[in-house]
Amino acid sequence: MRRLIPALSIALAVTLVSGCGTNSGDPAASSSSAAPAASKVEPTAAVKQGMDRSLAGPLTMDASVKAGNQSITMSGKMDPAARTLHLTGKAPEPIEARLIGDAAYLKSDSLDGEKPWMKIDLTKLRPNSSLRQSFDLKSQTGLIGGVVSAQEVGGGRYTGVADLEKAAEAASGEAGMREGLESTAKLAKDPKAVPFEATLDADGRLTALSYTIATKKLGDLVTEMRMSDFGKPVTVDAPPASDTEAASEEMYKFL
Repeated sequence: MRRLIPALSIALAVTLVSGCGTNSGDPAASSSSAAPAASKVEPTAAVKQGMDRSLAGPLTMDASVKAGNQSITMSGKMDPAARTLHLTGKAPEPIEARLIGDAAYLKSDSLDGEKPWMKIDLTKLRPNSSLRQSFDLKSQTGLIGGVVSAQEVGGGRYTGVADLEKAAEAASGEAGMREGLESTAKLAKDPKAVPFEATLDADGRLTALSYTIATKKLGDLVTEMRMSDFGKPVTVDAPPASDTEAASEEMYKFL
């Protein structure tokens, strides 16, 4: 079980490190239908607001993170407001995760249980739990929260620089997100200058994001994300009870 946690946490955190809930303070950011065209907004603000608009309702997200010859891929459907998520991926072994409110369900060959699925009560996780961080879909501020410069290069595409230290300062203290960004910043050669590229659609929603973090020992950490199916309802069902067992109290010490 302990072997699963780092890989699964990293896979789930791809979504969050990129920036869920950047809290831009712009009321229009929560309504894509009323959003002004991205080109009419100052580039840095457009990118930050773009993530807010993307996460204003249900969506599909595909992402990958690569470091050297290692890679993690994931594809998920989520509704941040309803706290529902269904994710599948490889990290590097196949994993699957479902979230329904405060109930998380995990499936992986690394699980030590007798049944395929493990049910975890998120309210029982430690405050600094990496899994708590990964499943917190509402209060996250990630890389987008640290964007310090951006310029539009045409076709809805933007390039710019993000500061991981500023992102950590802006992040919520809940769910360990700030600590996660601080840890990432320590790994980076230059945490104040992380290059990124973003694409916004006509409604100002962020549809693609890629960034590269040059690390001190792991080489380049390359993340790519694509978002689509905005507003399409997301339904997540719990696995069959016969295939599910609850995490033991002992396991919560490691989650």
